[in-house]
Amino acid sequence: MAAKKPRPGKRFRLRLYERLFEMIRWPTFLLIFASYLLWWISPDRPFLSFGRDLLLLVSAISFLLYVASLIAPALCFVQCRADQIIISSAIYRVSISYARVWSLKPLNVGVIYPLKKQGWSQRRFLRPLFHEQKTGQLTAVGMELTKFPVPIRWLKLWFNEYMFMPGTPGFLFIVNDWMSLSRQIEDYREQWRARRSTKVVKNVSIASEVLSKGDKR
Repeated sequence: MAAKKPRPGKRFRLRLYERLFEMIRWPTFLLIFASYLLWWISPDRPFLSFGRDLLLLVSAISFLLYVASLIAPALCFVQCRADQIIISSAIYRVSISYARVWSLKPLNVGVIYPLKKQGWSQRRFLRPLFHEQKTGQLTAVGMELTKFPVPIRWLKLWFNEYMFMPGTPGFLFIVNDWMSLSRQIEDYREQWRARRSTKVVKNVSIASEVLSKGDKR
């Protein structure tokens, strides 16, 4: 009997994107009210109509960005499926077959991307993530691949630069519980290997049976 495929695993939110939308949330919230207030108090004169309309447009766009900052983090995750790993950003996702996974190990992001060598804005972006883990280090799950499923230039259009392993094909997953994610990927990969082995054995058995029947004739 063929092994039953497991259900999709837990969605581990990508902290890089949660941090990004945290930084966007409050400025857009304040901009909504600031631009609307300026629109409200500005004189209603024909020669000022363009400026007032622009303020209203800014307020509307800020509102949409604020709503997106609340919703988008839930769309940015890594999740194990039966035959592949799904990596999702807010508007793009890629599937990685377990056949492409070469190795899996914990990595210190501070060693790969030293905080002191990053630009000012990048340091401001990353620093809170380093303080979240009690060790003071930012540990991520490093998943080295034999090859990316699509060109890396395309992937870098959609995924944060700190999600990539430098010098080798692979991803860095910065999540709240990196140990659970690592175990889950290993478990799903082992189950995938077991199903694949069973399928190969089954196919060989069927082929042997067909050949043996042919010999008897």
